[in-house]
Amino acid sequence: MNPRIVGWDVGGAHLKAALLNEQGRLEIARQVACPLWQGLNRLDRALALMLEVIPDDPGTHHVMTMTGELADHFANRQEGVRELTRTMARRLVAGRVKVFRGDGGLIGAEAMALSDTLKVASANWLATGLWAATRIQDALLVDVGSTTTDLLAISDSRVAYRGYTDGERLRYDELVYSGVVRTPIMALTGKVPLDGAWSGVMAEHFASMADVYRLTGELPEAADQMPAADQGPKTPGGSRQRLARQYGWDAEMLSDARWLELAIHLRERQLTLLHKAVDLQLSRGLLGPSAPLIGAGIGRFLVRTLANRSGRAYVDFNDLLPAPAPSVDFSAADCGPAVALACLASLEIQPGS
Repeated sequence: MNPRIVGWDVGGAHLKAALLNEQGRLEIARQVACPLWQGLNRLDRALALMLEVIPDDPGTHHVMTMTGELADHFANRQEGVRELTRTMARRLVAGRVKVFRGDGGLIGAEAMALSDTLKVASANWLATGLWAATRIQDALLVDVGSTTTDLLAISDSRVAYRGYTDGERLRYDELVYSGVVRTPIMALTGKVPLDGAWSGVMAEHFASMADVYRLTGELPEAADQMPAADQGPKTPGGSRQRLARQYGWDAEMLSDARWLELAIHLRERQLTLLHKAVDLQLSRGLLGPSAPLIGAGIGRFLVRTLANRSGRAYVDFNDLLPAPAPSVDFSAADCGPAVALACLASLEIQPGS
Protein backbone atom coordinates (compact mmCIF):
# COMPACT_ATOMS: atom_id res chain seq x y z
CA MET A 1 0.00 0.00 0.00
CA ASN A 2 1.17 3.50 -0.78
CA PRO A 3 1.08 6.32 1.78
CA ARG A 4 -1.86 8.70 1.49
CA ILE A 5 -0.55 12.09 0.28
CA VAL A 6 -2.17 15.51 0.05
CA GLY A 7 -0.57 18.16 -2.14
CA TRP A 8 -1.35 21.77 -1.20
CA ASP A 9 -0.91 24.90 -3.31
CA VAL A 10 -1.37 28.00 -1.15
CA GLY A 11 -2.07 30.87 -3.53
CA GLY A 12 -2.83 34.49 -2.87
CA ALA A 13 -6.43 34.10 -4.04
CA HIS A 14 -7.13 30.35 -3.89
CA LEU A 15 -6.17 27.31 -1.86
CA LYS A 16 -5.89 24.11 -3.89
CA ALA A 17 -5.50 20.55 -2.67
CA ALA A 18 -5.12 17.13 -4.28
CA LEU A 19 -5.32 13.75 -2.56
CA LEU A 20 -3.56 10.61 -3.77
CA ASN A 21 -5.07 7.58 -2.05
CA GLU A 22 -3.40 4.35 -0.95
CA GLN A 23 -3.82 2.90 -4.44
CA GLY A 24 -1.93 5.85 -5.92
CA ARG A 25 -5.08 7.20 -7.57
CA LEU A 26 -6.16 10.81 -7.54
CA GLU A 27 -9.18 10.80 -5.26
CA ILE A 28 -9.82 14.51 -4.68
CA ALA A 29 -8.85 17.70 -6.50
CA ARG A 30 -10.38 20.83 -5.01
CA GLN A 31 -10.08 24.61 -4.95
CA VAL A 32 -11.58 27.14 -2.54
CA ALA A 33 -11.32 30.91 -2.39
CA CYS A 34 -8.57 32.23 -0.12
CA PRO A 35 -8.04 36.02 -0.49
CA LEU A 36 -4.88 36.26 1.61
CA TRP A 37 -4.61 40.02 1.21
CA GLN A 38 -7.48 40.17 3.71
CA GLY A 39 -5.47 38.36 6.39
CA LEU A 40 -4.24 34.95 7.50
CA ASN A 41 -7.64 34.13 8.93
CA ARG A 42 -8.74 33.61 5.32
CA LEU A 43 -6.34 30.69 5.10
CA ASP A 44 -7.77 29.27 8.32
CA ARG A 45 -11.28 29.44 6.82
CA ALA A 46 -10.18 27.91 3.52
CA LEU A 47 -8.40 25.08 5.34
CA ALA A 48 -11.50 24.39 7.42
CA LEU A 49 -13.53 23.99 4.21
CA MET A 50 -10.89 21.74 2.68
CA LEU A 51 -10.64 19.52 5.76
CA GLU A 52 -14.34 18.72 5.50
CA VAL A 53 -13.35 16.33 2.68
CA ILE A 54 -9.54 16.03 2.91
CA PRO A 55 -8.28 13.48 5.49
CA ASP A 56 -5.94 14.76 8.19
CA ASP A 57 -4.75 11.92 10.40
CA PRO A 58 -1.43 10.25 11.28
CA GLY A 59 -1.66 8.15 8.12
CA THR A 60 -1.75 11.20 5.82
CA HIS A 61 1.31 13.04 4.55
CA HIS A 62 0.94 16.71 3.62
CA VAL A 63 3.22 18.50 1.16
CA MET A 64 2.85 22.17 0.31
CA THR A 65 3.95 24.79 -2.16
CA MET A 66 2.85 28.42 -2.43
CA THR A 67 2.56 31.74 -4.20
CA GLY A 68 0.56 33.43 -1.45
CA GLU A 69 3.67 34.91 0.18
CA LEU A 70 3.31 37.78 -2.32
CA ALA A 71 0.07 38.95 -0.71
CA ASP A 72 0.40 42.49 0.61
CA HIS A 73 -0.70 41.28 4.03
CA PHE A 74 2.98 40.38 4.53
CA ALA A 75 5.87 42.82 4.85
CA ASN A 76 7.98 40.78 2.41
CA ARG A 77 8.20 37.35 0.79
CA GLN A 78 10.31 35.82 3.55
CA GLU A 79 7.73 36.75 6.17
CA GLY A 80 4.99 35.40 3.92
CA VAL A 81 6.71 32.04 3.46
CA ARG A 82 7.29 31.65 7.20
CA GLU A 83 3.74 32.64 8.17
CA LEU A 84 2.04 30.45 5.58
CA THR A 85 4.20 27.47 6.55
CA ARG A 86 3.49 27.98 10.25
CA THR A 87 -0.25 28.25 9.64
CA MET A 88 -0.36 25.05 7.58
CA ALA A 89 1.81 23.15 10.08
CA ARG A 90 -0.35 24.34 12.98
CA ARG A 91 -3.62 23.27 11.35
CA LEU A 92 -2.45 19.92 9.98
CA VAL A 93 -1.12 16.81 11.72
CA ALA A 94 2.18 17.67 13.46
CA GLY A 95 5.27 16.20 11.84
CA ARG A 96 3.51 15.38 8.57
CA VAL A 97 3.94 18.69 6.69
CA LYS A 98 6.76 19.06 4.19
CA VAL A 99 7.54 22.11 2.08
CA PHE A 100 8.60 22.12 -1.57
CA ARG A 101 11.97 23.79 -2.27
CA GLY A 102 12.05 23.40 -6.03
CA ASP A 103 15.07 21.44 -7.18
CA GLY A 104 15.94 21.05 -3.49
CA GLY A 105 13.02 18.67 -2.97
CA LEU A 106 11.00 18.49 0.24
CA ILE A 107 11.92 19.67 3.71
CA GLY A 108 10.02 19.32 6.99
CA ALA A 109 8.13 22.47 7.90
CA GLU A 110 9.78 22.55 11.32
CA ALA A 111 13.26 22.33 9.75
CA MET A 112 12.86 25.14 7.23
CA ALA A 113 15.53 27.79 7.74
CA LEU A 114 15.49 31.44 6.75
CA SER A 115 17.83 30.60 3.89
CA ASP A 116 15.21 28.26 2.42
CA THR A 117 12.48 30.86 2.08
CA LEU A 118 13.51 32.27 -1.29
CA LYS A 119 13.64 28.75 -2.76
CA VAL A 120 10.19 28.02 -1.36
CA ALA A 121 8.62 31.31 -2.48
CA SER A 122 6.40 30.97 -5.58
CA ALA A 123 7.94 27.64 -6.60
CA ASN A 124 4.64 25.95 -7.44
CA TRP A 125 5.27 26.20 -11.19
CA LEU A 126 8.37 24.03 -10.83
CA ALA A 127 6.40 21.22 -9.19
CA THR A 128 4.17 21.10 -12.28
CA GLY A 129 7.17 21.13 -14.58
CA LEU A 130 9.15 18.50 -12.70
CA TRP A 131 6.24 16.07 -12.76
CA ALA A 132 5.57 16.67 -16.46
CA ALA A 133 9.26 16.02 -17.14
CA THR A 134 8.90 12.53 -15.65
CA ARG A 135 6.14 11.76 -18.15
CA ILE A 136 7.25 13.41 -21.40
CA GLN A 137 10.66 14.08 -22.94
CA ASP A 138 10.14 17.31 -24.85
CA ALA A 139 7.26 19.78 -24.62
CA LEU A 140 6.26 23.32 -23.76
CA LEU A 141 4.06 23.36 -20.67
CA VAL A 142 1.61 26.26 -20.55
CA ASP A 143 -0.38 26.57 -17.31
CA VAL A 144 -3.09 29.22 -17.67
CA GLY A 145 -4.65 29.97 -14.30
CA SER A 146 -7.08 32.50 -12.90
CA THR A 147 -4.40 35.18 -12.47
CA THR A 148 -1.17 34.17 -14.21
CA THR A 149 0.28 31.96 -16.91
CA ASP A 150 3.41 29.83 -16.47
CA LEU A 151 5.46 28.66 -19.45
CA LEU A 152 8.08 25.94 -18.98
CA ALA A 153 10.23 24.35 -21.66
CA ILE A 154 10.81 20.65 -20.99
CA SER A 155 13.85 19.47 -22.94
CA ASP A 156 15.34 15.99 -22.69
CA SER A 157 13.13 15.28 -19.62
CA ARG A 158 14.33 18.28 -17.64
CA VAL A 159 12.74 21.66 -16.94
CA ALA A 160 14.88 24.16 -18.83
CA TYR A 161 14.00 27.33 -16.93
CA ARG A 162 16.06 30.53 -16.95
CA GLY A 163 14.39 32.41 -14.11
CA TYR A 164 13.47 31.19 -10.64
CA THR A 165 11.99 34.14 -8.76
CA ASP A 166 8.90 35.90 -10.04
CA GLY A 167 10.98 38.91 -11.06
CA GLU A 168 13.40 36.75 -13.05
CA ARG A 169 10.64 34.73 -14.69
CA LEU A 170 8.78 37.87 -15.75
CA ARG A 171 11.94 39.00 -17.59
CA TYR A 172 11.96 35.85 -19.72
CA ASP A 173 8.19 35.51 -20.25
CA GLU A 174 8.26 32.28 -18.27
CA LEU A 175 5.67 34.04 -16.11
CA VAL A 176 3.01 36.18 -17.75
CA TYR A 177 0.73 38.03 -15.36
CA SER A 178 -2.46 37.32 -17.25
CA GLY A 179 -5.17 34.78 -16.45
CA VAL A 180 -8.73 33.90 -17.39
CA VAL A 181 -10.55 35.08 -14.26
CA ARG A 182 -8.95 37.80 -12.15
CA THR A 183 -6.98 39.84 -14.72
CA PRO A 184 -8.51 43.35 -14.98
CA ILE A 185 -9.58 44.34 -18.48
CA MET A 186 -7.74 47.65 -18.12
CA ALA A 187 -4.45 45.72 -17.82
CA LEU A 188 -4.97 43.91 -21.11
CA THR A 189 -5.52 46.59 -23.72
CA GLY A 190 -5.90 50.31 -24.34
CA LYS A 191 -8.40 50.91 -27.12
CA VAL A 192 -10.92 48.47 -28.58
CA PRO A 193 -13.17 48.65 -31.67
CA LEU A 194 -16.67 49.48 -30.48
CA ASP A 195 -19.57 50.66 -32.63
CA GLY A 196 -17.30 51.63 -35.52
CA ALA A 197 -14.73 53.63 -33.55
CA TRP A 198 -11.81 53.06 -31.20
CA SER A 199 -12.98 53.28 -27.60
CA GLY A 200 -10.44 53.99 -24.88
CA VAL A 201 -10.31 51.93 -21.71
CA MET A 202 -11.08 53.49 -18.34
CA ALA A 203 -8.30 53.00 -15.80
CA GLU A 204 -10.68 51.50 -13.27
CA HIS A 205 -11.26 47.91 -12.20
CA PHE A 206 -14.72 47.73 -13.77
CA ALA A 207 -14.43 44.29 -15.38
CA SER A 208 -12.17 41.24 -15.50
CA MET A 209 -11.38 38.44 -17.92
CA ALA A 210 -13.98 36.30 -16.16
CA ASP A 211 -16.55 38.55 -17.84
CA VAL A 212 -14.98 37.91 -21.24
CA TYR A 213 -14.96 34.14 -20.92
CA ARG A 214 -18.42 34.05 -19.38
CA LEU A 215 -19.73 35.65 -22.57
CA THR A 216 -17.74 33.33 -24.85
CA GLY A 217 -19.05 30.35 -22.87
CA GLU A 218 -15.58 29.02 -22.03
CA LEU A 219 -15.30 29.88 -18.34
CA PRO A 220 -15.61 26.94 -15.91
CA GLU A 221 -18.01 28.63 -13.49
CA ALA A 222 -16.85 26.49 -10.54
CA ALA A 223 -13.41 28.04 -10.90
CA ASP A 224 -14.68 31.64 -10.71
CA GLN A 225 -14.75 31.92 -6.93
CA MET A 226 -14.06 35.64 -6.45
CA PRO A 227 -16.72 38.36 -6.41
CA ALA A 228 -17.22 40.27 -9.65
CA ALA A 229 -15.53 43.66 -9.92
CA ASP A 230 -18.78 45.45 -9.01
CA GLN A 231 -19.84 42.74 -6.53
CA GLY A 232 -22.74 42.17 -8.91
CA PRO A 233 -24.22 39.02 -10.47
CA LYS A 234 -21.90 36.62 -12.27
CA THR A 235 -24.28 36.22 -15.18
CA PRO A 236 -24.00 37.09 -18.89
CA GLY A 237 -26.06 40.22 -18.24
CA GLY A 238 -23.82 41.26 -15.37
CA SER A 239 -20.73 40.65 -17.49
CA ARG A 240 -22.08 42.73 -20.36
CA GLN A 241 -22.77 45.63 -18.02
CA ARG A 242 -19.27 45.46 -16.52
CA LEU A 243 -17.60 45.33 -19.94
CA ALA A 244 -19.73 48.22 -21.13
CA ARG A 245 -18.81 50.30 -18.09
CA GLN A 246 -15.12 49.63 -18.74
CA TYR A 247 -15.43 51.66 -21.94
CA GLY A 248 -17.90 54.30 -20.75
CA TRP A 249 -21.05 52.66 -22.09
CA ASP A 250 -24.17 51.02 -20.71
CA ALA A 251 -24.99 47.47 -21.78
CA GLU A 252 -28.40 48.39 -23.19
CA MET A 253 -26.81 50.78 -25.69
CA LEU A 254 -25.74 47.86 -27.91
CA SER A 255 -27.10 44.40 -28.67
CA ASP A 256 -25.89 41.29 -26.86
CA ALA A 257 -24.22 40.18 -30.09
CA ARG A 258 -22.12 43.35 -30.18
CA TRP A 259 -20.89 42.82 -26.63
CA LEU A 260 -19.97 39.27 -27.58
CA GLU A 261 -17.91 40.73 -30.43
CA LEU A 262 -16.06 42.85 -27.88
CA ALA A 263 -15.46 39.80 -25.68
CA ILE A 264 -14.03 37.90 -28.66
CA HIS A 265 -11.74 40.84 -29.42
CA LEU A 266 -10.47 40.90 -25.83
CA ARG A 267 -9.97 37.13 -25.92
CA GLU A 268 -7.85 37.62 -29.01
CA ARG A 269 -5.77 40.27 -27.26
CA GLN A 270 -5.00 37.88 -24.44
CA LEU A 271 -4.21 35.08 -26.88
CA THR A 272 -1.81 37.39 -28.71
CA LEU A 273 -0.04 38.19 -25.45
CA LEU A 274 0.32 34.50 -24.62
CA HIS A 275 1.30 33.56 -28.17
CA LYS A 276 4.22 35.98 -28.02
CA ALA A 277 5.39 34.27 -24.83
CA VAL A 278 5.05 30.86 -26.50
CA ASP A 279 7.04 32.07 -29.51
CA LEU A 280 9.78 33.37 -27.22
CA GLN A 281 10.14 30.00 -25.50
CA LEU A 282 10.16 28.14 -28.82
CA SER A 283 12.79 30.55 -30.18
CA ARG A 284 15.32 29.15 -27.69
CA GLY A 285 15.83 26.20 -30.02
CA LEU A 286 15.38 23.57 -27.32
CA LEU A 287 12.28 21.94 -28.77
CA GLY A 288 11.90 20.25 -32.11
CA PRO A 289 8.80 20.56 -34.30
CA SER A 290 7.24 17.41 -32.83
CA ALA A 291 7.31 18.73 -29.26
CA PRO A 292 3.69 19.40 -28.16
CA LEU A 293 2.16 22.09 -26.00
CA ILE A 294 0.89 20.76 -22.66
CA GLY A 295 -2.17 22.58 -21.38
CA ALA A 296 -2.75 22.97 -17.64
CA GLY A 297 -4.87 25.24 -15.46
CA ILE A 298 -8.47 26.35 -15.72
CA GLY A 299 -7.63 28.37 -18.83
CA ARG A 300 -6.03 25.51 -20.77
CA PHE A 301 -8.78 25.85 -23.37
CA LEU A 302 -6.59 28.70 -24.66
CA VAL A 303 -3.58 26.37 -24.92
CA ARG A 304 -5.46 24.24 -27.45
CA THR A 305 -5.75 27.32 -29.64
CA LEU A 306 -2.10 28.26 -29.08
CA ALA A 307 -0.99 24.75 -30.04
CA ASN A 308 -3.03 24.91 -33.24
CA ARG A 309 -1.63 28.33 -34.15
CA SER A 310 1.91 27.10 -33.46
CA GLY A 311 1.40 24.03 -35.63
CA ARG A 312 1.96 21.68 -32.70
CA ALA A 313 0.09 18.85 -31.07
CA TYR A 314 -1.82 19.44 -27.84
CA VAL A 315 -1.48 17.29 -24.71
CA ASP A 316 -3.77 17.79 -21.73
CA PHE A 317 -2.04 17.76 -18.33
CA ASN A 318 -4.68 15.28 -17.18
CA ASP A 319 -3.13 12.72 -19.54
CA LEU A 320 0.14 12.88 -17.57
CA LEU A 321 -1.49 12.01 -14.24
CA PRO A 322 -2.54 8.83 -12.44
CA ALA A 323 -6.04 7.72 -13.34
CA PRO A 324 -8.47 9.67 -11.17
CA ALA A 325 -10.94 7.96 -8.85
CA PRO A 326 -14.60 8.64 -9.74
CA SER A 327 -15.12 11.18 -6.93
CA VAL A 328 -12.78 13.90 -8.27
CA ASP A 329 -14.49 17.32 -8.09
CA PHE A 330 -12.36 19.72 -10.11
CA SER A 331 -10.42 18.42 -13.06
CA ALA A 332 -6.94 17.49 -11.82
CA ALA A 333 -5.37 19.76 -14.45
CA ASP A 334 -7.22 22.71 -12.86
CA CYS A 335 -5.05 22.22 -9.77
CA GLY A 336 -1.81 21.34 -11.53
CA PRO A 337 0.83 22.28 -8.91
CA ALA A 338 -1.05 20.62 -6.03
CA VAL A 339 -1.57 17.44 -8.02
CA ALA A 340 1.98 17.42 -9.38
CA LEU A 341 3.43 17.94 -5.91
CA ALA A 342 1.46 15.01 -4.51
CA CYS A 343 2.69 12.84 -7.39
CA LEU A 344 6.32 13.92 -6.86
CA ALA A 345 6.02 13.25 -3.13
CA SER A 346 4.73 9.76 -3.85
CA LEU A 347 8.11 9.02 -5.44
CA GLU A 348 9.96 10.27 -2.36
CA ILE A 349 7.80 9.19 0.60
CA GLN A 350 8.16 5.48 1.18
CA PRO A 351 5.34 3.13 2.23
CA GLY A 352 5.19 2.78 6.03
CA SER A 353 6.99 6.08 6.65
